[in-house]
Amino acid sequence: MARRTHEDALGVTGAETVIGTGVTVHGNLESESDIVIDGTLDGQIKTTGNVTLGINAVVKADIQAANVTIAGSLKGNITAEGETAIRETGHVEGDIRCLGLAISSGGVFSGRIIMESPPRLNPDADRDVDTIEPPAPKPATKRPARDDKE
Repeated sequence: MARRTHEDALGVTGAETVIGTGVTVHGNLESESDIVIDGTLDGQIKTTGNVTLGINAVVKADIQAANVTIAGSLKGNITAEGETAIRETGHVEGDIRCLGLAISSGGVFSGRIIMESPPRLNPDADRDVDTIEPPAPKPATKRPARDDKE
């Protein structure tokens, strides 16, 4: 069965959940795919995919997603596994917890930001440089005496 996709004004494609301009939703959204909102939502948003609020979006909700892009208006907190982007037309009033944040010129953010570092693959990476043991010196090798009588 073919999946229907949508492309909004930001050029986002592949979203399976779309709330278009002129649509108002009161309630919670839970999904395992991308969500695009260009209408009005009052509730909560939780997805393992990405969330994009278009230029016409007016949302009062906490958002939990992989990545979040805001071009409209959001009153609520954002928890993103990856990055959060506030576009030049975006307005966010709430706290943001993410790995990376980009605010375009003209974008508005009012709240607190908690930038987390990504999980490290090397368990020794958290150790202080001062506590890392230098490699043991190699034992000196004795050179054979040279016989100059050749």
